[in-house]
Amino acid sequence: LINQAAIDAPFTYIHTTANVGYCFKFAPEKGTIAPGGIQTIQISFSASTLGSFEEQFQFIVAGSPTSAILTIKGFVTRPTVHFNIEELNFGDISFGFPYTKTCRLTNSSSVPLTFKLRMSDDGTQPAVNCFDQIHKPNDPSWRDGIHFCMEPREFTMNPSQGTIPPWEHQDIEVTLCSQTMMEFYRRLLVDLEGIGDGVASLTITARCLVPELRVYPHVLLYDECCLKVPYERKFLVVNNTDLPGCYGLIPQKRKEDTPVFYSSRKPCGIVQPHSTAEIPIVIEVQTLGKNCTSLL
Repeated sequence: LINQAAIDAPFTYIHTTANVGYCFKFAPEKGTIAPGGIQTIQISFSASTLGSFEEQFQFIVAGSPTSAILTIKGFVTRPTVHFNIEELNFGDISFGFPYTKTCRLTNSSSVPLTFKLRMSDDGTQPAVNCFDQIHKPNDPSWRDGIHFCMEPREFTMNPSQGTIPPWEHQDIEVTLCSQTMMEFYRRLLVDLEGIGDGVASLTITARCLVPELRVYPHVLLYDECCLKVPYERKFLVVNNTDLPGCYGLIPQKRKEDTPVFYSSRKPCGIVQPHSTAEIPIVIEVQTLGKNCTSLL
């Protein structure tokens, strides 16, 4: 505001609620400008609707028959983010193994944006990871299978939330640890704080398989054994597939009349694609005569 008169000019801003007028704030809203003086007014705008606008604002001056009118025009657009790819394809993956791929989320707006990521149709219970499972040889799941109280959470994102500065980007790691043999078609959704939910999405595809592992030889011969003396032999677990596999020797349920006790110092492990794992087996014969037992 400029006072071009020869006397002081007391001024006051007149509040308005018309159209988007309530979205504007002026500071200071009143004061006195000396003759020939200038008053800088700071204008704050917080948009609540999208689209174009034109608004007039009045500053009355004491003793003046007319008000000072300020017209503000503009166009409000929605802040936007986008991914650098349209689809994140994991391809064929192995059951229970974590796979990680990277995508990039870009803020193509002139303001910082706070985001939160979520998966469509994902569960909440932590997934079972093969690399953790092999350190639990006595876990009942080796015998009974994996049971979830709730749907497993098969996807994790890192980071899953944060703030991206204007015109900057954030690299996102997406990890899939499948607990179901199926073909995946999910969407990674982006929620923006104060803007809306699901404002951007990324398609994620994958196919979960269980690789076929073979055992050689099918029969381990220990020949003549002394009672309750440990004897060790080895067998092979062979993986001829393109995916890693996980094996586990089911703990033996021993009873008083069990003829042969067996155990292994390497009961669980990972067999990489097109490779072989060597499994040592120790037996202790408990009864005389010819004995036969099955390993699971």
